[in-house]
Amino acid sequence: MTNNTEIKTKEYAFVLDNKGDKLSPTNINKAWILIRKQKAILIQKYPMVIQLKKEIKKEEQDESDFVCGIDDGSKHVGIAIIQKCKTHSKPIFKGTIEQRQDVKGLLDTRRGYRRYKRNHKRYRPARFDNRSNSKRNNRIAPSILQKRQATLRVINRISKYINISEYHLEDVAIDIRALTEGHKLYRWQYQKSNRLDENIRKAVIFRDNCKCQECGKSNCVLEVHHIVPKRLNGNSNLGNLITLCSACHDKTEGREDKYIKHYQDMINGENIRFDFAQHVMQGKTYLRNELSKSGKLVLTTGGDTANKRIDWDIEKSHSNDAIVINDLTVSNKDCCIKDWMIKPMRRKSKANVEEVNGFKHRDLIKYTKKNGDSYIGYITAMYPEKKQCNITTTEGKILKRYGIKSCNLLWRFNKIFWF
Repeated sequence: MTNNTEIKTKEYAFVLDNKGDKLSPTNINKAWILIRKQKAILIQKYPMVIQLKKEIKKEEQDESDFVCGIDDGSKHVGIAIIQKCKTHSKPIFKGTIEQRQDVKGLLDTRRGYRRYKRNHKRYRPARFDNRSNSKRNNRIAPSILQKRQATLRVINRISKYINISEYHLEDVAIDIRALTEGHKLYRWQYQKSNRLDENIRKAVIFRDNCKCQECGKSNCVLEVHHIVPKRLNGNSNLGNLITLCSACHDKTEGREDKYIKHYQDMINGENIRFDFAQHVMQGKTYLRNELSKSGKLVLTTGGDTANKRIDWDIEKSHSNDAIVINDLTVSNKDCCIKDWMIKPMRRKSKANVEEVNGFKHRDLIKYTKKNGDSYIGYITAMYPEKKQCNITTTEGKILKRYGIKSCNLLWRFNKIFWF
């Protein structure tokens, strides 16, 4: 940072008038002053929303357009709102949506229970073709669909407090083959196989000169070993496969993670994950169509985003990329606003306990220890017998069986966590 001067982090509050009309956001300090002077009431604390006690006529309202930028991703989605003013455009909100990664595992577990029940209750013939939901056209896998819907849920919530007229979405077109090769290919090169021959196993053995890369044996049974195992999302490509003899292969069984760096250094390999890239590609048409219903949709590319971020000297992050996507010139100083971490809740809570000492599941609380240290997080489990609870802190740390008497309620969230 230049001149050794600290840039203060700004935070804005959304503003409504007494009829619910959406006004331009204001600085959070000014919002608290209006509340203390009893000129406004607090509607929501995270993010802050206030409602004035008087009506603001349309001719008195600031004529500004608000643009929403979306940096779509598989694990994290950057989102930002920029206010287009007559003289200078400024970001008034930015955040990162943390997407759920457990949906596929939960569906696999449910499928296992269903099959066990069908097989053990009584014999019934297989019924693969009677599920109309699985056969419909343009179907999106549930694990992908919930990510798109989570993004839309957050945008729809923010739209209740501000008029968004335009959406800028980064268009995703990922070249899987270029990721594998490490460079852009010519058109005719896509016609050729990248497996040396049509058998990936033979290709790996030939590359390793038909000998074990650990002990050097060649006159033995050779195995092709996944350096990053499939259970850890390892891929079957040349950069993640190595030739081992049976003895060396057996010693890695169940301990593959201890040998990952050792084997990768041997072949100068890398496990390139394609699943995240493919997840972003899937369902993007659905996301475009839904956003188009709410306002004008403008598509941009990742290359443009990266170039603008470098030209404007803005630090790389999901939320900052969402600001740059809006195609409105901003500076690094403008981007120094509160960066929200957003986690959409599951629609159905599986909690067996409704309330303990006035606290409920998903409440944002502050736990203070006897030595004065404190944690801020949300309640994930409660034990009414001993007045205890489990807390997941905003940094992701899990605290188990902490006394609920030492907790102070900060806020009760509704369907979305805002940190």
